[in-house]
Amino acid sequence: MRARIRAAGFARVYDLQTSDRSDWIFRMIGPGPRPEWVGRVAGASHRHDDPRRDVLHTQERLAGQLASAGVVPQAAPDLSWMDGGVARFGLPARVALLVPGASPHRPAKRWPAERFAALARRLAARGIGCAVLGAAADAPLAARIRAEAPDAIDLCGRTALADLVPLGRACVLAIGNDTGPMHWIAAAGAPVLALFSEESDPALCAPRGRAARFLRQPDLAGLGVDEVEAAALGLLDAAGRLSPGEALPASP
Repeated sequence: MRARIRAAGFARVYDLQTSDRSDWIFRMIGPGPRPEWVGRVAGASHRHDDPRRDVLHTQERLAGQLASAGVVPQAAPDLSWMDGGVARFGLPARVALLVPGASPHRPAKRWPAERFAALARRLAARGIGCAVLGAAADAPLAARIRAEAPDAIDLCGRTALADLVPLGRACVLAIGNDTGPMHWIAAAGAPVLALFSEESDPALCAPRGRAARFLRQPDLAGLGVDEVEAAALGLLDAAGRLSPGEALPASP
C-alpha cells in the first residue's frame, strides 16, 4: 500500500475519516516526501486542530477541516445531477421508505424488523405504501417485514447509490436507523425520521435536511410503534404531506 500511494504522486489528500486508521496511513507513507495532508494527524500540512472537533456534528467538523485548506462547502449540496427515474421500481403514488438495516457488527443500532412491519401495516391503512430499502445483505430483514406486511415492496439489493436521491424525492417519508442511506434521503429534501440508540449520538451524526428529525431510545427494543407512528405522522403534517382529512393519532 505504501508503494502504491507513493507511486501515485498525489499532491494532496483530504482525510475525511480522521480515524486512527487514516492517521496510520499518513505515518506509513513516510519517511520522506508526503503529499499535502488535510486532517487531524500531527505533521499534516493542513492540520485541523479545533478543540471542539470531537463535539461537533460531522458536517460542521468537516466544513471546518476543509475551510482550513481553503475549500468552502456550499450551505447545501447540489444534488440536481442525481436525476435518475424511479418508475422501474413500481412504487405507489404515496410511498414511505423503510430502512431497517445498519452496520452488521452493531445490531443495537437496529429497530426490530417486526416493528417496521407493524408500522408498514399502519401506514398502509392510511393509504401510504412502503418500500424496504437496503443492500442485498438486508434482504432477510425485508423478508421478515414482508412476512407481516406483504404489500411492502422489497428494494434490497436493487438500488445503486445514485438511486437514493431520486427515491428521496419520490417518497412522502423515510423512517430508518442510523445508517448511510438516511443521509442521502434527507439531503434530497424528504421528511426523514431517524431512530437512534445509545450506540450513536444524533448530536454528532443525525441526518441533516429540510425536514429531518430523530427519535432516541437507549435500547431500540424499548421504542414502541405508537411513538414512531406519531412522530412520523407529525413530520408528515409539518411537511404538509398528510392527505386531506387525515387525523393525527390522539395524544396518550
